[in-house]
Amino acid sequence: MRRKWTEKLIAEWEAEGRGAGERASYRPWLEVKDISSQGRSRRVYGEKIQREHHFFSDVEFNLFLCLEWAQDVVDIREQYPLDRELTLAVAESLGIRHPHYPGTHVPTVMTIDFLVTRLRDGQEVVEALNAKVADEAEDHTSRQKLEIQREACGLLDIKHDIIFDKAIPKQVALNINWIRDALPKLDEPDLRPGQLEELCTRMHGDLLSASGDQTLQAYCVNFDKRFGLPQGMGLRAARILLYKRVLKADMHCADLPKARLSTFVVTGSHSKLLVIGAR
Repeated sequence: MRRKWTEKLIAEWEAEGRGAGERASYRPWLEVKDISSQGRSRRVYGEKIQREHHFFSDVEFNLFLCLEWAQDVVDIREQYPLDRELTLAVAESLGIRHPHYPGTHVPTVMTIDFLVTRLRDGQEVVEALNAKVADEAEDHTSRQKLEIQREACGLLDIKHDIIFDKAIPKQVALNINWIRDALPKLDEPDLRPGQLEELCTRMHGDLLSASGDQTLQAYCVNFDKRFGLPQGMGLRAARILLYKRVLKADMHCADLPKARLSTFVVTGSHSKLLVIGAR
């Protein structure tokens, strides 16, 4: 069913708190259920922000993975709405027709793909990011929308950047997604409280004396056998250690399970980095 965009609906969404809040309390202006043609849309639970995120393209999702992985990022607000009075004024000043919802005279609530908060030198810095495929740079309407958004962000003293799909390291995004998929799920069956944490603690100590000549996968298979674990639990524990940065890897590696342990670094006491297998 196609949604009918009206001023009443926009007022209702504003009253619901759409586009308001920070961190876990933030609610995106647009959610996956709001768009009839979902295509590559997805909802993803964010471990860093501790809430569900909503994305409408692969490029948005891949950029999110990199943002969540970045240690200086402390908040990610996707589908962030700009004030319509501001964007209408900006469009008029630029001589550009403001977007309207299809088949209506209702001005669109323009959204930034990501409003990101970073912590730099103890201060929070906010930046606006739009995630786009390269073809959109050639589209006249898309360029006009981006121009309105860039100017509006400038008036709000917010730096605005466009991140194209080719600028996002695809292999890094794939590795991040593989790593984060190992994290505990809510009400996960056959997993007692604290089990994964215990395995991670055990593996952390065990890795310090492991041979660096074997692959991560081979080590994890052997770890399962030595400690009587179900197949795959060792590799899951390793992925959680990677997520926690206790185990560090080359995130550009095309196949992390088949990488030799000597290419990984494990954090020892007081965050000292130790090469696995080093004598």
